[in-house]
Amino acid sequence: MSLTERPELFIGGRWTAGSQTRQIEVRNPATGARVGSAALASTADIDAAVEAARASFDSGVWADAPPEERSAVLHRAADLLEARAPELARLITSELGCPIWFSERAHVPNPLRNLRYYADLAKDFDYDERRGDGSNTSLVTQVPVGVVAAVTPWNGPLSTPTLKVAPALAAGCSVILKPPPETPLSAYNLADALSEAGLPEGVLNIVPADREEGAHLVNHPGVDKVAFTGSSAAGKKIMAACAARVARVTLELGGKSAAIILDDADVDKVVPALLPMAFMVNGQACIAQTRLLVPRSRRDEFIDAFAQAIAAQRIGDPLDPATMIGPMVSRRQQERVEGYIATGRTEGARVVVGGERPHLPPELAGGHFVAPTLLADVHNSMRVAQEEIFGPVLAVIDYDGDDEAVAIANDSVYGLSGSVWSNDEERALAVARRMRTGMVSLNGRPQAFGSPFGGFKESGIGREMGPEGFRAYLETMSIAVGS
Repeated sequence: MSLTERPELFIGGRWTAGSQTRQIEVRNPATGARVGSAALASTADIDAAVEAARASFDSGVWADAPPEERSAVLHRAADLLEARAPELARLITSELGCPIWFSERAHVPNPLRNLRYYADLAKDFDYDERRGDGSNTSLVTQVPVGVVAAVTPWNGPLSTPTLKVAPALAAGCSVILKPPPETPLSAYNLADALSEAGLPEGVLNIVPADREEGAHLVNHPGVDKVAFTGSSAAGKKIMAACAARVARVTLELGGKSAAIILDDADVDKVVPALLPMAFMVNGQACIAQTRLLVPRSRRDEFIDAFAQAIAAQRIGDPLDPATMIGPMVSRRQQERVEGYIATGRTEGARVVVGGERPHLPPELAGGHFVAPTLLADVHNSMRVAQEEIFGPVLAVIDYDGDDEAVAIANDSVYGLSGSVWSNDEERALAVARRMRTGMVSLNGRPQAFGSPFGGFKESGIGREMGPEGFRAYLETMSIAVGS
């Protein structure tokens, strides 16, 4: 099966032309060159996918399979994907525009880890517990939630789908995966690998689609649970749709994460460690550290250091291993980011570095590039400090004292990620505990694999990854079994 030419949908375990599908061309956001083609599903195709998932779940062919059997299928699928890892990395970079080194280090390895982690958890999980009160005994058991609609964004073309598909399949659910039209190709590799690994027909269906068809899926009465990653605005609509029929829902939404740099932090250590956390996926990441909170007494020192480091970021072809910053995923996203930079200027922010389209060779002239940008003189009430830009734009906000830093960090409708930087570990931990956000890094350290991922406030509902992400696809059932 070609990785780049996908003229059909994957429904009911088969590749199908569907009904009233729309064929689109996928283009490289760095060059405009054709990457491949894909079909976008119609509402009739969505109905067919839900029907297939519903039939497979109700039949028990997967839901009733022993956990060891489900585990084996997920492990085999991970092995099959790993065998084509170099091809997948190039495909993801060609679709999305993220640097090839990031695809190789994160976008491909993480989906493999997700599949294997949930394969092991499915086999080892304790599904049954007996509870007694001295007179009666109940069997408290965990059963799959049912048919799952997994709606995923373009900035994690393979990794975000596996955050939903892997635990859902491990739990025994049937799934309809809806990737976005910007990056429709990468997720199809899950269909290739899982079907070859022995997943029964209809348990996984993949239907790339646009917003109207996505809304049809979310509202479908045959869907028991919706798992969504995307904007907070879309998440609110999905939450309302699920509330209408009391469908289960997990939402991983937007972020405007604050990096609190304390007054004892070493500037030479902070800057090189923080920038990759700010510019991952060319700044198009919900967990990007985009608000840089610096002590007023060291404001100029940190601004100068960040400006020099940002100006040195190599912008260019994301397939070049030396490139650090690639293009935005689309012209629309490029214009959105540029609009926010203009808004920042209007609000009184000062552009220290960047702020315009970079000068690039002719072969990249049509790419959707935005130069990495540093804004100073930013107040936390400005739109560039409050709204998710989703691009390589960082805002420096100064403060006096730890209390004010925490207050500024928490003064946001979001609460997804954050970081604290200090030479004093205990002080950094004390500050981190006061942040109203789903996860915090001390001095740039990565989270342990299997840690829960999700947010406070408008950053979402529920958690993905770890055992928390597995339980999200299970329902608790109590059976009275006697005295």
